[in-house]
Amino acid sequence: EIEGATVKPMFPANGSDMDCWRLVRFDESLSVEAMAERIAQMEGVERVEYSVYIQRPKTQRMAMPESRPEPTRSVEYPFDDPELPWQWHYHNDGGLSEDAKAGADINLLNAWKYTAGDNRVIVAVIDGGIMADHPDLEANMWVNEKEKSGLQGVDDDGNGYVDDIHGWNFVQDNGNIVADDHGTHVAGTISAVNNNGFAVCGIAGGTGKGDGVRLMSIEIFEGDEGCFTHQIAEGIRYAADNGAVIANNSWGYDPYSYANDKAFENYMGVLHEAINYFKENARLEGVLDGGIMLFAAGNETTAVSDYPGAYHSNISVTAMAANYTPAFYTNYGPGTNICAPGGDASYGTIMAISSTSVADAYGYGYEYMHGTSMATPHVSGCAALGVSYALKQGYHFTADEFRNLLLTSVHDINPYMNGTRPYFDHINGSWATMQLAPYYGKMGTGYIDAHLLLMQLDGTPCLYVETGKQMLLELDTFFGDGAKELTYEGVEVSDEVKSALGITTKPIIEEGLLKITCSKAGIGRIKIKAIAGDKIVGGNDITGGMLIEREIEVVARGSVASNGGWL
Repeated sequence: EIEGATVKPMFPANGSDMDCWRLVRFDESLSVEAMAERIAQMEGVERVEYSVYIQRPKTQRMAMPESRPEPTRSVEYPFDDPELPWQWHYHNDGGLSEDAKAGADINLLNAWKYTAGDNRVIVAVIDGGIMADHPDLEANMWVNEKEKSGLQGVDDDGNGYVDDIHGWNFVQDNGNIVADDHGTHVAGTISAVNNNGFAVCGIAGGTGKGDGVRLMSIEIFEGDEGCFTHQIAEGIRYAADNGAVIANNSWGYDPYSYANDKAFENYMGVLHEAINYFKENARLEGVLDGGIMLFAAGNETTAVSDYPGAYHSNISVTAMAANYTPAFYTNYGPGTNICAPGGDASYGTIMAISSTSVADAYGYGYEYMHGTSMATPHVSGCAALGVSYALKQGYHFTADEFRNLLLTSVHDINPYMNGTRPYFDHINGSWATMQLAPYYGKMGTGYIDAHLLLMQLDGTPCLYVETGKQMLLELDTFFGDGAKELTYEGVEVSDEVKSALGITTKPIIEEGLLKITCSKAGIGRIKIKAIAGDKIVGGNDITGGMLIEREIEVVARGSVASNGGWL
């Protein structure tokens, strides 16, 4: 007990070290500093810190254009959602704008050929509240069945939260999730319902058969109100305790609020501990041991990521425009880890990110936004797709193993970091010029590729081919540095793959190089056979080498990175 103050446990008890935290409230007429010093001198108190108020991020809403160019049909879209052809961030053939560049996307259509989600995977959206009854989200919302079917006003599942059907409102401390444009937009990118003939698609939204990943709403913003640090920490722990394995955070502190990781640990101990709790305790049994925590890098155009994203074990996401260049607003530099499409108003509203919305301005609940807030759910969605594929294949990863695969499932963005490009300065209301060189090597490992992530989970190597060109591709990555000296038995290509990739001339090997021409965008597996140790294969009365085979995924796209820099 503390005279003049009320003290209560910060979290519902669950036997973890976080049970030791206490929340102290007292009259505002008392000195905060004096009270902190008094508490710090009490027996058993290890540390005292202030709970800091976090303001909600500004919504980067874009006006809907009066007219939009008809998207080109360079591919067959797998789902019937009417907005999918305008979601360039999933598949970009360069046709929606003269400034857009083919291939500046997350290569999602190829990933969808392997999986579109799994409803056993739960993603926590730590943001404004998700519109749970949105017609493009409702079927993919996480539902606490015991609370839904239980008695109103009763904690039916005994988790310490009453009537938490779709999550918890940590602003008001109740189960009433208040729909918010920002949180709903983020949620739609991750898991809007696919193939329902309605609005947009989500990255891991399933196939319209109840198989999309589920969305848990951790509401930390409501209207103009934000949350305090202890409330966000409680939300993170709630997500881990209730089944989420991926946490999407499109919020952060102002740039330079913390000088380094040590400062963040010292001043934000409860938040740091909650983040670590999620990473250690969130899990999907038999598939993923530990949680994946992602944050937006920030929209202040500063050469450092905002915290908590900048913390070394969090994934901080930068934003890319539709032509491989940095979005004009994105933070970059130390603390950033990976890049994804975030949209850019400089290229017209059509090149922002289309996703679900509370507002019904365009007829059926979607709108355009841009920001690192929009880039982050692209990586969260890819992570959810990866966990879904691991479930399908029976794979098992630690959180560190999965995080490493996620951060290396990228393509090189650095070749585009030269020269200048125009952007619209919203503060001054005029056009300005953006220097690109400062972003070189500072946007993270590269831009995310959903298909490449699935192939990395499989351990299947990929070769990238530009359509309409005869390609000569080195095989060193697959057969070692001596690939040019090997004797090759040939290339096996099925009729199905030939048709899918538009291959009319059989691929061959010349001097260790694969010669291949694909006229159609798509994917397909080929098998290359080589002889290790001799010019002929040994066996029976022949002493010779050993036949080795590598199965390789060929990815034909309209554009390939200018330096072939595919990781």
